[in-house]
Amino acid sequence: MKQVIVDIPDKKFPFFMKLMKSLDFVKVVEPSKTLEEQLTPGQLKTWKNIKQGFIELKLSEEGKLTLRPIEDLINEL
Repeated sequence: MKQVIVDIPDKKFPFFMKLMKSLDFVKVVEPSKTLEEQLTPGQLKTWKNIKQGFIELKLSEEGKLTLRPIEDLINEL
């Protein structure tokens, strides 16, 4: 069996997939989901918060963002 990878314009993708599925000698392997597509809404929210935290950490390390000291945060609690 041979495999083929094909790049299809988004607007033509549904037609192409319908055509491929209609051929009995073609096995269609659906594209795998990204990590974010596999998460529940709650998990996705947590994941986005973690990603944002890393972005802010990087900006802070580059001197592009000033973060509050942890002591200030603790004192607010």
